[in-house]
Amino acid sequence: MDQKTRERVPRKDICAVLCNYARPKSARACVRRLLKLGITEVIVWNNGAKPIPEATQNIVNSENIGPMGKHRGALNTTKPYVLIIDDDYLLTEAGLNALRKWVLHYPAVAQQGSRFKAPFKYYSKRDLYLSQRLKVPQKVDLVMPNKGMMLKTNLYKLIPDHWAWGALKVLSPKIFTTDLSASCAIWDLTKKHPAIVPVAHGFEQLKDEASKKALRRQKNIFNEKSKILRWLVAHEWKLINRK
Repeated sequence: MDQKTRERVPRKDICAVLCNYARPKSARACVRRLLKLGITEVIVWNNGAKPIPEATQNIVNSENIGPMGKHRGALNTTKPYVLIIDDDYLLTEAGLNALRKWVLHYPAVAQQGSRFKAPFKYYSKRDLYLSQRLKVPQKVDLVMPNKGMMLKTNLYKLIPDHWAWGALKVLSPKIFTTDLSASCAIWDLTKKHPAIVPVAHGFEQLKDEASKKALRRQKNIFNEKSKILRWLVAHEWKLINRK
């Protein structure tokens, strides 16, 4: 095995997980892409949706719990690393290789995320980091798994029971959002910040099958996320720009 290969997580050590709800064609395309990339375990959490035939495991949940499923779907894997991805992006070979490389150096790595600006009252007051614009990894407060996020399984398994989910009590009814609480949990459990990693062409965006059901279209979603941000900061989430 050459040096370049040794510095990446082996594909056989990765379990991929995603949610399936309103985009069955896209979810199926994502599963097929992951298998094509050499991922041997692909778990799909189905929020009241029909299972994906190609998945190595389907978890069918009659209640729609939104993106929380991707933080629960791989709890029983025996693989040492978990790859989370959304159903509207296809991970590329380059994207997977970047995650496999840099996850050895950070608690979690992704292709999109943000650093918040003080005072930490509004979700929109942030700097956005995108993998295709970077030359070197950048530490962030918020990691977004939509275009791929990788972390160690032993950390993944601790996130669903972390105190950061208490922030969800401030949300209005029927609002789904998980990235803030999960990012806070990653920092608190490791006392290290996750990172966005550089890769020129790490993903391909799929045409949205259900644009009206996209989480970003939830009513007043930035205000709702601002509530969560304030709650987490008040409960000692240490953001990078916090003095």
